[in-house]
Amino acid sequence: MTKVILKFRRAHGRYNRGEVAGFAPALAARLTRGEDPVATVFDRAAEAQLAAAADPAGIEAKAADLAEREAALATREAALAAAEAKVQAGAPPRQGKAPDKEADKAADKESAGA
Repeated sequence: MTKVILKFRRAHGRYNRGEVAGFAPALAARLTRGEDPVATVFDRAAEAQLAAAADPAGIEAKAADLAEREAALATREAALAAAEAKVQAGAPPRQGKAPDKEADKAADKESAGA
């Protein structure tokens, strides 16, 4: 018995969108019928044409943009690493009460008494 090769248009059972699988003709007919079928019959020639139609200039432009973003990210990561090293090499934070908190407490006492 021959199988019908289908390409899934959306998730169905254990199959995800874009996956290709073979089914018995009766099950394949059930999966491909209706207004919004789960799968379509796989056409190897059409898939090859789509792959060949990829724009090489667009791919090169995206690769250049990605390289530029990677360089910017590396610069930001280096600055962050330098800032972290500076913080770790510095003195520990000063211990004790913050001076502005005492003023806030005094202001709260005055307003409560008024």
